[in-house]
Amino acid sequence: MNNYLKIIVGSLCFTIITICIALHVTKNLDDSIYVLLHNTVTSDTIIQYLIVISTIFSPIGCLCMVIIILIGLFIYDRFKFYWYGFWCFSVFAIGTFLKYVIQRPRPSLTIEGYSFPSMHVLSVCVLVSLVILLTKNKVITIISVILVLSVMISRVYLKAHFFTDTMGSLCVIYILIQTLQIEFTTKSNNSIKKAH
Repeated sequence: MNNYLKIIVGSLCFTIITICIALHVTKNLDDSIYVLLHNTVTSDTIIQYLIVISTIFSPIGCLCMVIIILIGLFIYDRFKFYWYGFWCFSVFAIGTFLKYVIQRPRPSLTIEGYSFPSMHVLSVCVLVSLVILLTKNKVITIISVILVLSVMISRVYLKAHFFTDTMGSLCVIYILIQTLQIEFTTKSNNSIKKAH
């Protein structure tokens, strides 16, 4: 499936989730996932792990880690610094924009701000995507997937987000990864043509 088709599929999924949220169709799904997690996750150790993961990989924490990686890229590879830097900050900006446009209340009234999309999930996805793109290492990819799933579970378990908020974040990052792939494919093709 080419990147443009993947963008269309991701956009359709995001649109469907957003419409379902607006129509309050997702309530049963969100409540069921929350209850399932609370019935399944009963170990104090796992609960503490979820709290720690949610704290360390907060949007600000992830942004700081991304900035550190980008500083390294600035020193070693300016081309990747500009492209990945622009992409990372675009993702953060788009996520924040969507959060304030959609203004979905959080599941817990004790937590400030809006719920959709989950900036925790989106931020950790930006961080791990950047690391995966730079390392292209299978072990890091597996660890990254576990980390993203952990953050998703923690946000729902701690009642900071609905399940559909986390899925919306995955749709956003999926769409934006495809745009990055299109740009790099275009740049690679142009470089090959200039070489001939």
